[in-house]
Amino acid sequence: MIGVFATTPGQTVGVSAFIDPIAADLGLNRAHVLVLYSLGTFLGILMAPFIGKLVDRFGPRPLIAPAVVAVAAACGVMSLAHDTWSLGLGFLVLRAAAIAGLSLVTMQMVNLWFDRFRGRVTALAMMGLALGGLVIPPLVEPIIQDQGWRTAYLALAAGVLAVMLPVGLAFYRNRPEETGAARDFGRASAGSGAMPAVGLTLAESMRTNAFWYFSALTVLSNGVGTALMLDHVRAMAEAGLARDNAIGLLGAMTTTQAIATLCSGALIDRFGARPIGLLGLCLLGFSVTCLWTSPTLAGGLAYAMTLGAMIGTLQIVYSAGLAESFGLKYLGTIRGTLFVIGVSGAAAGPLAFLWSPAAAYSIFLGITVVAATLGLVGMQVRARGT
Repeated sequence: MIGVFATTPGQTVGVSAFIDPIAADLGLNRAHVLVLYSLGTFLGILMAPFIGKLVDRFGPRPLIAPAVVAVAAACGVMSLAHDTWSLGLGFLVLRAAAIAGLSLVTMQMVNLWFDRFRGRVTALAMMGLALGGLVIPPLVEPIIQDQGWRTAYLALAAGVLAVMLPVGLAFYRNRPEETGAARDFGRASAGSGAMPAVGLTLAESMRTNAFWYFSALTVLSNGVGTALMLDHVRAMAEAGLARDNAIGLLGAMTTTQAIATLCSGALIDRFGARPIGLLGLCLLGFSVTCLWTSPTLAGGLAYAMTLGAMIGTLQIVYSAGLAESFGLKYLGTIRGTLFVIGVSGAAAGPLAFLWSPAAAYSIFLGITVVAATLGLVGMQVRARGT
């Protein structure tokens, strides 16, 4: 959980508070900064398959210290940005270090240690992201206002090192078998979330319906979540809400995300990842439709809370569902590849708003329908045992 929390400076919820101050300071318009963020996201995540192979080969423990130092260094690089090129470089290294590096290493350790309780433990770990959304934006906002966004990034760099490096060195481990421990506290795997006996390779997994279903889920979770959070303040201002109220809705969003994360973990352990993914898609459809037609419904809470619930649900489905469907042997490589697919969605998502908000909402809802179709077909095939 602390490892996921430490990725917040490189997560969209951590970057969103910096977009407008950076644009104003560097003399760039907001759309320009969003394009740089999207490009940095896409190029940075290309490291994920390589890091996934390293995790498959060496395990999480040898990689945790380099990953933590990389996140702190990336925050330092961001603080030095002074023009378009340096800002683009900053976004690239920040997203690469936090998402392709620390996040992948952390969540792979959960999959190595848990099977029967994978959903619930994944949910507890992912609570770190919700916690980051609750803590980081309100924490950095006063620093940004009083001392500037550069100082705020330096503060984040120091915080990541001070908190995460000792935790990583003390508690990160490789496979439980290497230390004489047992998966799931020694309890046998059972239920819908039990892993296949043999791990699928990347090529084999790509020939399954599950691979493309989870690809669609991670594209939507990353793409829609990134796009709507980056556009959140603008959309709420256009709907008549003040900036303070819009920032407050981020807190409601992440609180709901935390609740949905915990509930989804338990549901996945009971029913499996695929049907819970369909629940997340329903939440996504409602959130986008609400923002499109009635953004101020319940003071903006209806949209914000369902968006948070969607993010929390689909993140757990994706994180737990890969091991459930493909096994562990090549999971780092598969996960790294899906990171590229998902974060490509995060890179492309905000670009849809350059066309128009209505066009963006239409695209998001269209992909949601495609993902739901894949999920329903996959469940029918699995029910027949074919």
